[in-house]
Amino acid sequence: MRIGQRLGIGFGIILLLMIGMTLFVSLSLNKIEKIQKIAIINSGNTEAIDDLKDHVERWLIAVEYILTKRDISQLDYHAILETSVWKELNKINWNVYDATVISLRDEIIQSYNRIEKLDSTVQMYLRLGDKVPETINIDDTVNSFEEETFFFKKAIANLDTIVNTTYNQVLINSKKIEKRSWFSIYIVVPVTIGFSIFYAFVTTRSITNPLKLLCAATIKIINGSFDVKLNIKSLHEIEALLNSFNIMSLKLNESYKRLETLSIIDKLTGLYNRRFFDEALEREALRSKRLRHSLSLMFIDIDKFKHFNDTYGHTEGDAVLQQLGLLIKEQVRNVIDIPCRYGGEEFTIILPETKSYAAFNIANRILNNFRNIKFHIPTKDVIVQKTISIGVAELVPSLDAKTTLVNADKAMYEAKKLGGNRVYEYRA
Repeated sequence: MRIGQRLGIGFGIILLLMIGMTLFVSLSLNKIEKIQKIAIINSGNTEAIDDLKDHVERWLIAVEYILTKRDISQLDYHAILETSVWKELNKINWNVYDATVISLRDEIIQSYNRIEKLDSTVQMYLRLGDKVPETINIDDTVNSFEEETFFFKKAIANLDTIVNTTYNQVLINSKKIEKRSWFSIYIVVPVTIGFSIFYAFVTTRSITNPLKLLCAATIKIINGSFDVKLNIKSLHEIEALLNSFNIMSLKLNESYKRLETLSIIDKLTGLYNRRFFDEALEREALRSKRLRHSLSLMFIDIDKFKHFNDTYGHTEGDAVLQQLGLLIKEQVRNVIDIPCRYGGEEFTIILPETKSYAAFNIANRILNNFRNIKFHIPTKDVIVQKTISIGVAELVPSLDAKTTLVNADKAMYEAKKLGGNRVYEYRA
């Protein structure tokens, strides 16, 4: 008897049970899925609120710095923070809340806009310098900022409380409904499974053994091991299935190796990408603290790169990025150091087992070599030299990886404030 005949009788009976079970399970799972989706949305909103509070705090500090210090030298960093606040607001899924939360959202947005307007107004006055009209009093604007900041933070705190309360209530309700649904499923499913197990025992070993091996091989693939191959002589249909499985495993293995490389490499420069950098920095920071080894971080930014792109075009800009990426590869230790394209014209280098003074020397070597490169612009028939600004920071036991990255970024901005084309070492 062929395998189709053997299975036909048994699965004919199982089919009747499966139809009834599938209908019941589908209804139960659909209910669970809806609940889980709501829970996921609320979970994402709580995370977004936490991120929003963090970005708001940093943005308000930056705005306060401009208002009180009358210093607009860090407008690029300030603009990034301002945009981040708006992005975090837009990450929140407002559709799951009632009119109270929507009204609170509108208050937050209005307050944000008012602060942003105050900020922009002061920036305009500061640019005017001595030409500011006598009727303009920036101190009044500072007072208005302080009042608006109080209401802004209060509204966000209220929003945080409501969102977290809603999320906790959703979790409580979802667990209750999910528990009832799964309890019902556990009554229906065992009936079908029991008969299936009985039928599996009476099925010939020529079918069950290959299927067990196939199942084990499938689990290996699910767990990420794609180099699986089965060599078993069995019934015609089973053997054909196993051969198809071997072909599938081979193709998956080939595809996985290509995808794994593409997922961590920046296509333009050939360096590691931001995703890989974030994971590597956390990993190397933990390793550094565990083994008590030094770890330094370098943050590189091409000076006036936007102006270069606007003047000569993005194709020439890509050539500059590629050349810098190639230079970085040449200057770092293979396998040990981790060079990355952080984003846009920004690059980072993780330097394990490296003190800040050594990283400073490496940074100067990269800086000097890069500014000696001459870029020929065919469309303009000119030779252009570019410069970079580099910030260096060392991980210390009291700091985490994220703070070290922020310190390196600050050092880079200090280098830019000093005119660029230089290396600046972060000092606490």
